[in-house]
Order: sequence, then C-alpha cells, then structure tokens
Amino acid sequence: MRWNTALLSAGLVLASCGGTLEEVESGASETSTLASELNSPIYDRARAFAAANPKRDGGTWDQWCGSLMVRFGQLPDSAVRPSAIEAYRASTILSRDPAQAPTGAFHWWNIGAYGHVGADLNGGGSTVFMATRKLAQSWGDAIGVNSVSGYTSVAGAQYLGWSMDYAGGRIAGGGTPPGGGGGGGLPQTTTEQDGIPGVIYYKRIQTVGRRDFGYTGPIDGVTGPQTEKVRVRITARELNNRGTPRTSAQEDGVPGSIYWRRVQTVGRSFGYTGPIDGIPGPNTYKAEHKIAAYAVNRAF
Repeated sequence: MRWNTALLSAGLVLASCGGTLEEVESGASETSTLASELNSPIYDRARAFAAANPKRDGGTWDQWCGSLMVRFGQLPDSAVRPSAIEAYRASTILSRDPAQAPTGAFHWWNIGAYGHVGADLNGGGSTVFMATRKLAQSWGDAIGVNSVSGYTSVAGAQYLGWSMDYAGGRIAGGGTPPGGGGGGGLPQTTTEQDGIPGVIYYKRIQTVGRRDFGYTGPIDGVTGPQTEKVRVRITARELNNRGTPRTSAQEDGVPGSIYWRRVQTVGRSFGYTGPIDGIPGPNTYKAEHKIAAYAVNRAF
C-alpha cells in the first residue's frame, strides 16, 4: 500500500534524517566502491521506484529517509514514525554485522537529531537504498545507494545494526542471503519425501530462519544449535497453521510434549504410523523432518 502523500506533508517529520540541507553530495571517490554483484528483484524495484520518483513530491528527498522506506517498501500506516531514530527504537535489531544482512533488511544509523535508515537491495550491506546527499550512486535528487561502510565513513555516523522490520513493517520479497545463497537459487529439498535431512534442507531452513526468525548464522547447509532451534520454530509454525492445540515452540524453539504430539498427529499425513504419545523416536523424528521440509519448500 502506498503511503498517503497528503498525510506525509501534513506537518509530520516522518523519519527525517540527520545532517543539513546544505550538505553537498559526496562523489564516489569519498565513499567505498560498491561491490559488483548480481542484482536482486528488490534492487530492480528500487531502480524503478527512483526512476519514477527522482524527487519527493516535487522537492528533494534529502532529510526524508524514513519517508522513502515507507513509500518504497509499501509499509503499513502502523510503521510510520516521526523520525528514523524513533523507527529504529520500534524495530528488532538482529545484528550489527552488515555483511550478514539479507535483501530487504533495514540498516540504521545514529546521526543528528533524527537518525538515518536505508534498505539493503542486494544483501551484505553493499548496496543500500537511501535518501541523502551522501551517495555513491545518485538516482535522483538525494535518492540513490551507498554501502554501509561508505555512508558511515563519509557521514561520520554511528552504525546501529540492521533489522528485517521497520517498526513492524517489512519489505515484500526480502530475506535472500547476501551473495544469492538462498531464495530462488535453491532447489526443492527431497527431505519432504524421504525424511532424510541434507545440505539443501538445512540451507532452506537457514534462509527462512534469517527472513522470519532472526537467524544470523551462515547459509551453509551445516546444522548447529541456531539452525536446530530455527528448524523447530519452522516446524511448529506449520503445525500451528494446521490446527490445535497450539505449541509455543514457534516462539521459543523448544519442543515439548504438545509439540511432539502435534508432530505425530500431523505426521499421519506424511506417513507416520506410530503412537500419538508425545514421546519422540526415530519415526517421529522422520515425520518432523518431512513436515519442516514441506514448510521450507513452500516458503520461497
């Protein structure tokens, strides 16, 4: 949904950014060079948005970084905040390592009175869409891209980390890891059919976990404590989507008797023939993997 233009102009700062209007645009020589990489669909959408909106309501985009996020991201009205720094406080920071940020992540800075924010277009913090005069590539009047390190350096801002949400709003289609290590580049996992976990299965879990559950580890297909916790949360979400009783494992990643009973019950649809007793064994674990694989095969 596009943000109401009249409301944006009706006396609200709406996430204006640090700095002054008199700042001149910095040349690419003053910022880090953007990494060369395959551009994502979100990048293509940002280029199209900037081409259609090189100015903000006929004026400059400078000082309107939050407004850009709301409009470009088509965020809900509930995500609007008076400043970027206030939106930051209402968002869930997942990491302070920009290299781990997936596509569609929001990067946050502390600068001036209002802060600054940009949207990651390719993942990894290398191509961040923002409204400022501190750009490596200008796509209009103070609208374009810079890297996290480039903007931090040239603006003298304090980097605060990244989130997948902007005060609860998200950019549709985000969550692909940097470097294209997930999303449409991954084939379906055969674990849905045979219940045997493998590299593709765990890569899909890690990709969905980064997008939906705050997973910050690598997308390498190697399981570990973080991946296992995310796997349980993904499975629990699928179980909860299929009926009751509800398991709290969707929130905390800790399986209990309700979780296992639900795995066994839903598992009947995946070939499970054991008892519904909430006690896991080899057949229950196999059903659990099939259910998780079903979920991640349909997640992107």
